[in-house]
Amino acid sequence: MVQERVDHARRAGRIRARLVFTLIGAAALVVGAFLDWMASLPGYRLTMRSLVQNSFSTRSNMLHTVGAVSVLIAIVALLSLLDRTGWLTRLAGLAAVVLFAMFAIQVFRHNGQHFGAAYDALRAGAWCQLGGGVVLLFGGLVRYRRKRGRAERGAADAIARPVPESASATSSTAALSAEEQRERLEAETTVFRPPAPSEIGVGGKPGKEVGSANPSG
Repeated sequence: MVQERVDHARRAGRIRARLVFTLIGAAALVVGAFLDWMASLPGYRLTMRSLVQNSFSTRSNMLHTVGAVSVLIAIVALLSLLDRTGWLTRLAGLAAVVLFAMFAIQVFRHNGQHFGAAYDALRAGAWCQLGGGVVLLFGGLVRYRRKRGRAERGAADAIARPVPESASATSSTAALSAEEQRERLEAETTVFRPPAPSEIGVGGKPGKEVGSANPSG
């Protein structure tokens, strides 16, 4: 009973930790989608070409923007709460980090491959993308097992329960009886070997060995 309570407390703690990490990461992705990724360039207006080209352009349709991809990743992260293993949460976090890396590479190229200028050019939206992805990666590492049912607990208790002495004595008696039966069966099936002629004398008495010395002569 005590062990069951401890397991329940640990499982509840892991579920809460996973929930907190996932919610924080998803919120960072959604908020970052509406913040500036560069100067006067919010994520919900940056085109998808901004991930592969260093010439940044905007458009009014949000469904084809970098911000839309960020929101989509956040939705996948929320759906990953249904998974106990956490692999879907880690996948969402990895996608967010890759999205940030692709954009940062184009910013680096746009600023003449100067690291300091590229670092200064990145705005809060891009950093929210990176932070949300890292938090989701950590959240995906938190796993929680399915709660065991009564049947599983009963089977585990039966395996862990020691064997009583009466059952042990019965098994040893059965093993001894089997050994006695095997020896008796071997004795009954032993082939009879007739005595040699030199061992049989007149009247059924044992004779003398051939070549032995005569005591009278």
